[in-house]
Amino acid sequence: MAIAVVFFDLGDTLVTSDRKWIAGAKALLKDLHQAQLRLGIISNTEGVPDRVAILKLLPTDFKLSAFEEKLVIFSSEVGAVKPSRAIFDKAVAQTGLPTSQCLFCGENVIETLMAQQAGLRALRVLPPPGDLPALSKQIREFVTLSA
Repeated sequence: MAIAVVFFDLGDTLVTSDRKWIAGAKALLKDLHQAQLRLGIISNTEGVPDRVAILKLLPTDFKLSAFEEKLVIFSSEVGAVKPSRAIFDKAVAQTGLPTSQCLFCGENVIETLMAQQAGLRALRVLPPPGDLPALSKQIREFVTLSA
């Protein structure tokens, strides 16, 4: 089955801890959106009280609206933390699709392995400065190969 949804981790995958975009992240999101893939987030946010506070930790031009609202999964809101399988199960449930149509992209090897154990496909990205400029091509190849 083809990939229909791409979930991303936030910290050290799309953004840095000092509120900057990882090189290529904005272009990658735009490209995947134009390819009509559904976009989501699976991120650990424990200790951060709400989305307003979460957004204050992200680049000023970061827009949650770039992601499908019901596919924005923050650990502080769902009561499950990566690498727990439960957070991946909750994310997939929100898609209404089989796990095999969902892809998780993150820099943490344990989290990507747990995503795979939960049935998602997974791509591990390099920690900052990252390899996001090449990721769009990899995701498109993944989509083509899985069709």
